[in-house]
Amino acid sequence: MTETEGRGFLLRTAEDGPWAGWSGSRFLEEGLASVHAAPCRALARLMTLAALLPGGFGLVWDHPPAWMEAQPSESRLGWWEAISAVPGLSLHLEPGTAAQLPGGAFRAWVHSPEPPEGAAGEAWRQGVLGWAPRPEKVWGLPDLGVSAPGEEVQPGWLWGELILPVGALASLAAGESLVSAMIEAQGAVERGLAQRMAAGAWGDLPFSRRAAGWRLAVTGGAEFQRAGGDWAAAFAHLTALKTMLQERLRSIVHVGASGDRRVAGLLGRQALREGLPWRASLPLPPAPGAFTAGLAADPREPAPLEARALQPAGWSALLDHPPTVLLRVPAVPAEAGAHAVLAQIQPPPAVRWLPPDLAPPSPFDPELPWAPAAAFPFPADPGSGLQRGLFEEFGG
Repeated sequence: MTETEGRGFLLRTAEDGPWAGWSGSRFLEEGLASVHAAPCRALARLMTLAALLPGGFGLVWDHPPAWMEAQPSESRLGWWEAISAVPGLSLHLEPGTAAQLPGGAFRAWVHSPEPPEGAAGEAWRQGVLGWAPRPEKVWGLPDLGVSAPGEEVQPGWLWGELILPVGALASLAAGESLVSAMIEAQGAVERGLAQRMAAGAWGDLPFSRRAAGWRLAVTGGAEFQRAGGDWAAAFAHLTALKTMLQERLRSIVHVGASGDRRVAGLLGRQALREGLPWRASLPLPPAPGAFTAGLAADPREPAPLEARALQPAGWSALLDHPPTVLLRVPAVPAEAGAHAVLAQIQPPPAVRWLPPDLAPPSPFDPELPWAPAAAFPFPADPGSGLQRGLFEEFGG
């Protein structure tokens, strides 16, 4: 992996191939790597692809739910748990497929217009599955990009990922240094990929230059909100930046939010160290001079659900895939309560619940540890999803 730090941005690419990618599951039935006849070969193919892509590989299971019914339950359980353990691999399902999954602590995203119900909904509220809204015939893959329209998901690729704070958009929307860095990085990756493919060292999934693009991800939304930033103006700058990058790079640009805490902290320390204009939104010492990853409040710190699931108005018209939100709760939420909470957040983000039975995700920061699950507030009435007022217990 190669990281290029510029004034207010960080550029991440691979050395000799795409940064990340995704594909439908039908390619697993090509050649000798069949899920039915040779599941070990299919698993090896997935592991090879995930190892080639530092930014991860998204597997969209676009087969009909009945496709796996011919397998014994033990084989299906072993298959799902095996692919969920592949580093860098994310699994994306429809509700019908999610309902067919056997028990097991696998990790996956279920895509549907409404929050999942039934068995899939129970797995979602227990933190096993994540839910990503899918209103159209495309797959908005959290932390990756968006698939091309069509019944069968075609392979998609990312040359790299560009991350910058929301507060820096006004200064970087027309930055020539940013575009020059991306052009240079893309040229180096293309040359390295050409040598790799000529040597026969590329994976089985065919690479298409037309399907390759960039991911433009923003971070530091919590600091921008606290500083009273204008979201409409920020999104206008983001739109201008996306348009300029597509014209100059002649490539697709997928816009999203970055949940990488390490990069957010690096950009915050850079802003303070170099006295950049957008440092004003950062907290004052002795608080750590770091931006909060994503657009909402830090999921490690106790805050109302509304703050941890904050989604500025107008994001759905610009972001290609919904921002990812991790909501820690003191207990597994009831179905009515979970749906009532999300009904107040429109349009909803991609949501994962984190009840106390599940361990928080890594990395663990000794300077900012996860607060106990009991410290995270949850709506007092799960049936209505209403948040208890600050002074209600005192009769205020």
